Amino acid sequence: MSVKALIPFSLFLIRWKIDFMLSLEKLKNITLGEWLSLWFTTYKKPVLKTYSLRNIEQMIRLHTPAWLKEIPLQDVNPLQLDFALSSIKQTRTRVYVRQVWFSAFLKAVKLGIITRNVVELTEPIRHNKKRGNALTIDEQQKFIFSLDGKSIKWLMLFYLYSGVRRTEALTLRWADINELQGVILIRGTKTQDSFRNIFLTEDLRLILNEQRKISYSKNKEFVFPFAPCYVSHAFKKLCPTHRLHDLRHTYITRCAESGVNVNVCQQLVGHSTPQMTLTVYTHVLDDFKRKEASKFTLTPY
Repeated sequence: MSVKALIPFSLFLIRWKIDFMLSLEKLKNITLGEWLSLWFTTYKKPVLKTYSLRNIEQMIRLHTPAWLKEIPLQDVNPLQLDFALSSIKQTRTRVYVRQVWFSAFLKAVKLGIITRNVVELTEPIRHNKKRGNALTIDEQQKFIFSLDGKSIKWLMLFYLYSGVRRTEALTLRWADINELQGVILIRGTKTQDSFRNIFLTEDLRLILNEQRKISYSKNKEFVFPFAPCYVSHAFKKLCPTHRLHDLRHTYITRCAESGVNVNVCQQLVGHSTPQMTLTVYTHVLDDFKRKEASKFTLTPY
């Protein structure tokens, strides 16, 4: 390449560098609210699924106060963040909001917009995660009996017989059911491992066939065309002492009680690590050992 040909290219590089530096200077004046919006649109929207996007969007829109969003990103300090977090009642929501802020600030540091992730300096949030509470066999039978005549009957049975998460069932499409291969594609919402195939057992085949009779003529895309909030509220009316997620825990518990291999169960429910499944299995085994130990007597005959 000749020297004459290199000159325009060099000028282009210089102009590009100047434009880049000017744009970086503009970004340094960006407010927290503007940065969260830009970060969400640029780095999250193209890669995350609808359910995850909705959660992040809610953390920004509902739980990041307007006064905090108006502060220039460079001027945000840990005290302001701690004060905003302290106004959120639920500790679990506080944890999620802090995680969103942390990721957004971390990206700003990597891009050279700010020099430090001040979210690191905020107070750690203690949140005691509720353990799943599986239905007992008696509760399970009563619950199944209470489903007669209810529009959500086959959805609730699908939860019990598959162990899928709430959204995984509600995003299930008729096209995801492969009758020939005997599998169902579950479009996982949490981790890469949650996107999986489960087996189309005879119980699930019956449930889906009954649901098809009710809803296919009205909705030829989704198997269970219900709103998430409606499903949770409907379950709570039928089973007030439990959460909808407990049906998933019930499935894992029944797997443990039935002797299903823990690694197989992990893959079926889409847990990212065996440890998550083992926690339930260990609890079931502890109950079994307790019952067995109670049989001990010094005078067995």
